[in-house]
Amino acid sequence: MKNLKGKKVFLYGRVSTTDQKDNGYRLPQQKKFLHEFAERNEMEIVEYFEEDHTATTFDRPEFNRMSKLIIKNKIDYVFFYKWDRFTREPNGIMKVEEWLEKGVVPNSITEWVNYDDASYYLYVGLFILQAKVENKKRGDATREGIIGANLEGRHVNRPPIGYISGKDPSKPKKPLMKPCSIKAPLIKEIFEEYATGLYSQESLRKAYTKKGIDRTKSQFSNMLSNIRYIGKMPVEAHKKEPAQIVEGLHEAIVDEVTFLKVQQVKLGKSNIRLNTKKSSKHEEFLPLRGGVLKCVRCGSNLTGSPSKSRNGDYIYYYHCNPKKSCKERFPVLIAHNELNSLLTELKPHKEVVILFKEILADDYRISQANRIKMIKSMEMEKSNIENKLDDLTEKYVTDNLDKNSYNRLKEKYLEEINLITIEISEHSDFQKDIDRFVDFGIQLLVNINTFYKKAQTEVKRKIIGSIFSEKLVFEKNKYRTAKFNSAVALIFNYNKGLQNIEHKKRPTISNGSYSVAGTGLEPVTFGL
Repeated sequence: MKNLKGKKVFLYGRVSTTDQKDNGYRLPQQKKFLHEFAERNEMEIVEYFEEDHTATTFDRPEFNRMSKLIIKNKIDYVFFYKWDRFTREPNGIMKVEEWLEKGVVPNSITEWVNYDDASYYLYVGLFILQAKVENKKRGDATREGIIGANLEGRHVNRPPIGYISGKDPSKPKKPLMKPCSIKAPLIKEIFEEYATGLYSQESLRKAYTKKGIDRTKSQFSNMLSNIRYIGKMPVEAHKKEPAQIVEGLHEAIVDEVTFLKVQQVKLGKSNIRLNTKKSSKHEEFLPLRGGVLKCVRCGSNLTGSPSKSRNGDYIYYYHCNPKKSCKERFPVLIAHNELNSLLTELKPHKEVVILFKEILADDYRISQANRIKMIKSMEMEKSNIENKLDDLTEKYVTDNLDKNSYNRLKEKYLEEINLITIEISEHSDFQKDIDRFVDFGIQLLVNINTFYKKAQTEVKRKIIGSIFSEKLVFEKNKYRTAKFNSAVALIFNYNKGLQNIEHKKRPTISNGSYSVAGTGLEPVTFGL
């Protein structure tokens, strides 16, 4: 070792999470050993640098800062504890050569390299490659451990939002995430609302960001596809074992059927037409624009926009398209108040409500036997497909099926299973929750104006579109006589409507009519 006395030196310490956990390379230890080495050799310590960053790249904040100061401070040496603190990549030898050309000698205080020996290039390369190999072994062991834990049903990494880290009560040394008492209910609400098909991802993301579920657009979308929320654990493909999903040990936040409905809405395969148009921050104040109102002058659809007052407040107006040179324009407040008055007047006669409830319950009882048969049939079909999936996996594991064919058929079978699961749930829910569904429908009939007030913009538009069979026309601060949907007109036509129901043959409500529950507004929502 050369005489180092009086030489100017930078000291560099680095750790990563894995290093601290597996090797004990704590920064305080490195700092202590580096300072002791430099002081023992009577060197001038110019600065000590440290950071928590991977060694697989030289693009590290403190390393970059140190590199820029090397020439400026006329540094002779850069010392680190081991070569794997400097780098773990084979191309690290190029960085060594670069510094040597600048007159700076990088070296490890525990794996010293004699640069006077012509073989130094080999030694540096061996130290770096050794670090690379050890890192690869450690990475493989970590991956094996994670896969093993996943196969047990344990999530060992950072929990998804809605969960917090915890320990398994039966095995205190092992991790077991658990629902967060504050955020888990919000995650459940998000899934349930999106499953209705009434809300776009972006509208829900913005609404729940205010409540504490702060996700980017991509994070929010990925969250809706995270199967961990239903108590399952995905396990990646490993060696000859294909990727699979196992039962998780953690508690589910979302029920399986709601999760499957969400996937259908995301894929656009549900029977719900979702308005995915990008909405502005003013959308909630303009629920009647976008095809609800028709211009009294030219017959075009009215739109709406805000106008900023002198004091900075927004005043909202519905108006015709300026490009059409139509001057129709009126304040939204007047139109909204008048619509509220119109909806408030929609009160069905007491006898109509009673009769309507009896009709629903009666038709339900008639269809119940058929529903039970349908459920049994669907359960058998689901079981057959699950058996096909098991056979498929067996063929793949025994090399009797190529990977592409396996993945294609697996996806097909899983989609069929998911669709049948949703159908079984919808039919089963009606059998056990008919009273709740009927009561909800009646409450909606009686309090349609209250329901409208509390609904979000997208739902308000669906309500209006379901009550009225044509677009609304606003003229002289009043709505023209609007034409109601035939079913709504019958229900809300008071005595006349009641007479029609009493003197005509009771209308038949088919089994299929119950499918409106899939939209999430519960049944009896006029097809919303």
